[in-house]
Amino acid sequence: MSLFRPRRRQVSINIVPLIDVMTVLIFFFLMTMHFEEMQALAITPPIAESAGKEKSAGGPIVAVTKSGEFYLNGKTVEKDVLVDTLRKTGEKTPGGPILIVADEQTLTKDTVFIVDQANKAGLSPKLVTRPSR
Repeated sequence: MSLFRPRRRQVSINIVPLIDVMTVLIFFFLMTMHFEEMQALAITPPIAESAGKEKSAGGPIVAVTKSGEFYLNGKTVEKDVLVDTLRKTGEKTPGGPILIVADEQTLTKDTVFIVDQANKAGLSPKLVTRPSR
């Protein structure tokens, strides 16, 4: 019988690699998460970096005010007259350009109406915006 007892090894956990692994996992989860905002968008449209670079090239210019009035080449026009004019222009020059100028406060439905009618007429609509500051 021996009087000497073997010492037990002290159990320890090396924390440094554990911290490294946890840091990598946190970064991975942060980079792959999808953050979605649940609030309405406050959009102030027509500002764009490429503003002012489009030229009319002889095509018609259609403008829409915030009250929903349509202007064709600077003159007030009704919806049905505008549709007929766009259709006739599309027959004369298929694929021709048409510039659409919409006020910042214009309802989207009015702008989409013009774009839709221009596409139906076979024209190539371009939205005119103002440059960002």
